[in-house]
Amino acid sequence: MKLLRLSLAVVFAASLMPTGSAAGADAFFSPDGKTVTIGLCGVRTGLIQVDVGTGKITKAPLPKELAEECIESIARGSEGETLFIAKDAVWVWKADAKPAVKRVCSTEPVVAASDLFVVTKEGSPLKDILFVSGNEKEDGAGMPGMWGRKPGSKSFVQVFCRRVNGAAAGTPTADGRFFFESGGDVWEGGISLYEADDAVDRIGVLVGARMAPVAALNTDEGNGGGQWVSKIAVAGGWIYCGLRGHHLGSVVRVPLPAKPMHVPDAEDFPTVKNQLDAMLASLKSAEVLEEDADRLEGFCATEVNGKPRLFYIAPDDQGPAMQVWEGAGKPRVIGHLPTEE
Repeated sequence: MKLLRLSLAVVFAASLMPTGSAAGADAFFSPDGKTVTIGLCGVRTGLIQVDVGTGKITKAPLPKELAEECIESIARGSEGETLFIAKDAVWVWKADAKPAVKRVCSTEPVVAASDLFVVTKEGSPLKDILFVSGNEKEDGAGMPGMWGRKPGSKSFVQVFCRRVNGAAAGTPTADGRFFFESGGDVWEGGISLYEADDAVDRIGVLVGARMAPVAALNTDEGNGGGQWVSKIAVAGGWIYCGLRGHHLGSVVRVPLPAKPMHVPDAEDFPTVKNQLDAMLASLKSAEVLEEDADRLEGFCATEVNGKPRLFYIAPDDQGPAMQVWEGAGKPRVIGHLPTEE
């Protein structure tokens, strides 16, 4: 078996950040940037699509068994497909299919599966593998890690996540790069698959290095200001980070590095200086776009005609406000989610 060397994680005190700090991806833009598909969980449930230009909301026609179910996480699949987690299973919705919604597979043995993603890039060894994050045990003991399920296989199996403080918010890009959250910060790397003859009970190994330490961690009697990366979206030359804390939410963006620092099949570890230089570069150009949100939902980003387009939902005086930011000034509110179903 080929041995892969991984960089070590910086371990944060458990009192500052709960286990499993990242919430599942719950939205994505259409390829043309005109609509956002959102999975709802909590007071509201279901799948909706929002017209970014008008704020018009259209509900997906989910089957009766999913009508009141929490949509834990969603991901854009192949052309026209929306993958989502509900009722401890992965489902697919495609508007022109019959039926439009189909059950793909169970998420067992993963406990509290979230952060669903799938690589659709042609030629990638990860293409069409379903990935989620979650725990192995019902009591939630231990750090949540990543799991993968190859097409046609019987169940999800673990991705070996060695010496990291959890691994979540997996975010592949169209050009093959891969970002994730660990320890509340942004890492870049990849997943190296094991060969079938390696005879291991894991699908592969997580490889990466922390490159954007954007978590704002503090402690005191009230611990009122701590926030960490919950959601990641990559668009244009930027990495957009949705931070969350206890009744807190912020949006930060850092520049996309020209190339990854540590990926599968790398010849060596990044040096201490390599990582310090990368983190310094990200922080020197970091921008705080929102710092007063109570909670962020529907977080996603894209680029349209060279112009950034960031979407998120944050409460205002009228309710959950759907907001769009397009590179300058304040975000514009395009409407509100209904306060009652």
